[in-house]
Amino acid sequence: MKTLLLLSSFLILAACEPKKKLVETPPPAPEVVVEVEAPKPAEPRFLMSNIMTLERSTVESIMGEPSLKRVEKEAEVWLYDNLFCNAHVYFYEDDNSDLRVEYIETSEEKNLESLNGQRADFCISTFLQD
Repeated sequence: MKTLLLLSSFLILAACEPKKKLVETPPPAPEVVVEVEAPKPAEPRFLMSNIMTLERSTVESIMGEPSLKRVEKEAEVWLYDNLFCNAHVYFYEDDNSDLRVEYIETSEEKNLESLNGQRADFCISTFLQD
């Protein structure tokens, strides 16, 4: 009986205990996402169109010695290769039988970021002789 009396008095006292006050905290601030625009690269130092129709000797003085020269059916092709890109320069005979640049093909750049349609110009610029 004493146990029952003791237990009931303990429960009555526990029910009378003051309740803890809840502290209201403001909701967390929304995350602010700041979009940083990537810096635009400087203009290429040289435009691919500048070497179109040039002769082999002029191209070599501008771009240096190619990594490889090969002869195809109607063209001579020079390969330029570095850590940024590959460029194939195609020389075809003109009306005077001189070999001139008529076509340039650049590979997917290895270390150049998206350059908004100027990849070929930047690729060619990497081969310029100082």
